[in-house]
Amino acid sequence: FADLRKCEERGELLLPILFFLLVVMSVLLYFAVSLMDPGFVLDDTVKGSNEEMESMIPQSSTSRLRRCGYCLLQQQPMRAKHCQTCKRCVRRFDHHCPWIENCVGERNHRWFIVYLLVQLLALLWALHIALYVR
Repeated sequence: FADLRKCEERGELLLPILFFLLVVMSVLLYFAVSLMDPGFVLDDTVKGSNEEMESMIPQSSTSRLRRCGYCLLQQQPMRAKHCQTCKRCVRRFDHHCPWIENCVGERNHRWFIVYLLVQLLALLWALHIALYVR
């Protein structure tokens, strides 16, 4: 509290408040990304979107339907992969992050990148405070 007290006496509370808000934003983004649906593929969603998919993608006579060998989806959407940890197929699967204990996929990829940038900024700022502020 000594450094915070000195900042308060000098009237320099902007930087401590900004750092506190950055840490709070980091925690909120953590919970948002870890609890967010990454784009899990549901059986009824795939069956309902077959007509739309067929109209957008020209089908050749030799095209085969992709089928997930783990969760036995009849047709796995393009760029979807099965996550061994979550035991579900994820649209635009990137990876399963052990830090957030969730997959990174179609629906949470952007928020995951924002979360990483906020974490990096908070880490660099804390490192600067630890090394140079006395």
